[in-house]
Amino acid sequence: MNEIVLCLLSGGVAAAAMKTLDGVIMWHLNRKAAKEDRDADKQAADEQQEKDTTKRLQDDLASLRVGERVILHDRIKYLGRRFIRDGKIDFDDRQDLIDMHGVYHNALGGNGNLDKLMEEVMELPVK
Repeated sequence: MNEIVLCLLSGGVAAAAMKTLDGVIMWHLNRKAAKEDRDADKQAADEQQEKDTTKRLQDDLASLRVGERVILHDRIKYLGRRFIRDGKIDFDDRQDLIDMHGVYHNALGGNGNLDKLMEEVMELPVK
């Protein structure tokens, strides 16, 4: 009879040990999964923040391009009219105006409104 009780008790202890070991393993796996979830959430948040920053920088760059185009348009128009009024242009001033118009028209997507003015400037005598 003692042997039966001893077998039952040792079986019970073995079952309890197995259940405890199972609990420890499950706790460890759940902890690892939670950490992986937090890491994935952090990575997703970092990626979203990077996308937001990139979008904001692209928007800022587009705004700067528009502003630069407006400023160049105004400056080319002002200088061109002044040179036409004077009836002559300096070689360096003409080259600067050509360079500004090239940036305005080609790099910044100017609309061609200054082309006629530039034709008139190009016809001016160089002093």
